[in-house]
Amino acid sequence: MPSASSRAVLRLKPRTTGAKAFLLAFVGFFLLGAAWSLAMPYDGSADEFRHVVRAYGVLDGQVAARVDAQITVPESLVPNGIADQDPQACMRWKLNVTAACVSAPAPGDEHRMVVTTSGAANYNPIYYAVAGWPVKLFPDYGGVIAARLLTCLLTSALLGGAAAAAVRLARGRGPLVLGGVLLAVTPVAVNLTGAVNPAGPEIAAAVAVWTSLIAIFLARDDSKWTLALFGVSAGTLAVLRELGIGWLLGALVVVAFGASKDRLRELARRRSVLLWSAVVVVAVVVGAAWILLSTQAGIPKSGQTTNAIPQGMKLWIKELTHRVPMYTNGLVGLTSFGDVAIPLPLVLAWFAAVGALLVTAARRAGMRVLLQLAAIVGGAYLFLIGADLQAAATGWWFSQGRYALPMLVGAPILAGFVLADRGLVSVGRQATLMRWAAWILIPTQVVALWITMVRFQHGFHSLHPNLVFLFDQTSSVNPFSGAWTPPGSGVPAVLLGVAGVVALLTLVLRAARSRPISDIETVTIRERYIRIS
Repeated sequence: MPSASSRAVLRLKPRTTGAKAFLLAFVGFFLLGAAWSLAMPYDGSADEFRHVVRAYGVLDGQVAARVDAQITVPESLVPNGIADQDPQACMRWKLNVTAACVSAPAPGDEHRMVVTTSGAANYNPIYYAVAGWPVKLFPDYGGVIAARLLTCLLTSALLGGAAAAAVRLARGRGPLVLGGVLLAVTPVAVNLTGAVNPAGPEIAAAVAVWTSLIAIFLARDDSKWTLALFGVSAGTLAVLRELGIGWLLGALVVVAFGASKDRLRELARRRSVLLWSAVVVVAVVVGAAWILLSTQAGIPKSGQTTNAIPQGMKLWIKELTHRVPMYTNGLVGLTSFGDVAIPLPLVLAWFAAVGALLVTAARRAGMRVLLQLAAIVGGAYLFLIGADLQAAATGWWFSQGRYALPMLVGAPILAGFVLADRGLVSVGRQATLMRWAAWILIPTQVVALWITMVRFQHGFHSLHPNLVFLFDQTSSVNPFSGAWTPPGSGVPAVLLGVAGVVALLTLVLRAARSRPISDIETVTIRERYIRIS
């Protein structure tokens, strides 16, 4: 009779099922990311101008390692209304100003060179060398869109791999394994996948790291594809941004804490595991070496200062009553520069789904799982609060919720797996919950796109980012017209977004057909022989 560990492995779905899930997830996330790529104006997402300038500089041989480095770029990449210094940005954090305030480059601007700065001038050049070459070849808005689409390809492949691993684990457990993965990919994360910014790939890599680690350590998934997913995503996470190595180590420690000693010893003896571990170690060394070379370690000493920051106890009160809720909302509901809010009921529905997973797992899965979830959420918020207070001491605010997403995505993924794996929620109940959640939450991705398009095309007359329906304060909610529209029309962006939602709905509804089955039914003849003999 198969052992308990063998039964855990035997509940994996065949590789063909994972391949179909990968295709649906890849297409769905790529279409959504492409929709954002076409819908946003230049510098319409967080710090995009800075990353575009950095990309051009890297491909031009200007591989600086200082945050204050000057970079020579074509004037077409620095149109009036866009610059590194915030006072020179005509629409950044100004919701009542449309994207029409950014001037179009004049003919020949792509050949005239100017000197500018980039707040990302000390970031690791690897991402920019991979995704930024269209900006070097075509230093205009078209090149920016092409670089955005390359970023979409990278993030979609990572997210598709995570979805495939989750679906393979779902058979016999239930679709909550996949549900946790999809809840981790919030509208804020998808917004970043459609921009020239390493933050999108960082979040996608973290989702893949958490999913693959849970599959390998806790579900005893010995598939070479899952191991490869971990190696590629962990290596990617380690070199993208300065906090990636920390997020990777955090995920390893938290997941390994829930694994058995026998499983850890088994993995330590496996040659394929050692080979991929060596690849990850090399990436970590490269990432750490760049941090030591550059000046990006730690929080910068200066930023956009304000006189509104209190001190002493008032600072703590401000942090806990205003800042923490702000960057909590920023995990799901604040797109662009963190200033465009999607409807509050949809944000609350998203948090309700995540909260239900976390609370149920914390209450019913035992102390070890409770400690794991507390470490994920508590560690991420301690980072955000500590970084914010450190920056506030020099006169500016630092933290945004998206900074901690690479850690926080692990919470719904782990909770969904634990609830499904231990049978704490029946498979039938999981399927019902997944269907309801899918019809409510997945369309939220298009709602976020729509409202952000309205902001850039019509502007909002209210500057408050937390209104329930921010678009009530604008002259029109038509995403196909306005003072500024995407080149050609906004129609392709909306159609791509709707198509992406359809693909992801198809993925979820297929997974929600899962039913309890025998262990032996789910494996190939070769796998039966290996595991049972």
